[in-house]
Amino acid sequence: MKNRKTANFYCRVCSSFFAVHLIFLCCVLFGSEKALADEVNVAVASNFKYTLQKISADFKVATGHDLKISSGSSGKLFAQIKHGAPYDVFLSADEKLPDLLIRDKTASSESAYIYALGKLVLISNIEPESGCENVIYSNRLKHLAIANSEIAPYGLAAKQVLQKLDLWQQLQSRLVRGENIAQTLQFVLTKNAQAGFVARSMLNTAMLNMGRQIDFDCIWDVPTGMYSAIKQKMVVLNKAKVKPAAWMFIQYMQSEAAKKTIESLGYDVL
Repeated sequence: MKNRKTANFYCRVCSSFFAVHLIFLCCVLFGSEKALADEVNVAVASNFKYTLQKISADFKVATGHDLKISSGSSGKLFAQIKHGAPYDVFLSADEKLPDLLIRDKTASSESAYIYALGKLVLISNIEPESGCENVIYSNRLKHLAIANSEIAPYGLAAKQVLQKLDLWQQLQSRLVRGENIAQTLQFVLTKNAQAGFVARSMLNTAMLNMGRQIDFDCIWDVPTGMYSAIKQKMVVLNKAKVKPAAWMFIQYMQSEAAKKTIESLGYDVL
């Protein structure tokens, strides 16, 4: 009898032991996504900041991972990366800077992806007698805002347009340069500049942020043939190559859900 009780006791202990481990295994299998939730440090060009914030919320729902977003001009972010800034992923407003990071073995070539195609527009607080493109010939134009062409791809695109129109040298005294495309838009919104070249996407996001229509006297969608294609590329930096969440973000940016958001906010996608 004593031996039978002892055997029953051990059976109950063993059953409890396996039950506990079964529950643990289920928690690992079904709760691993949340248990392994991570944070991805993302450096993003100013023009794409708001779009990325929208994508970030969906990415969190889909994967459990967070995006920590830092924005600025592509050139400044590039310089920070070269000086060791703790970013995992870089979303540039061009493809040249990510390609330089790949060439220098600072970023992974396998991760490179063109996530958006940017569009340039001219916005104006003064109305010309004829088409909006003629604002830049007006005597009423005292200040024309562009992003710094040395560090901001949209600024370089604006410079190319003015060069094509043989106005680059002529307008030098009237140019006001924003550190990035967001500051350039602000110059026109506050009417410190009568007109400016900005990203088409910035108009969409500015209206969403302000909760109302932004009234400009005219808007000119600059023909894409007047400037080099603005191919916005992203890469995973080598220091984050072993970080699964960084690669999941790259994959998510290629999803139909992400592309739909990107297109809805003023970009084209490949």
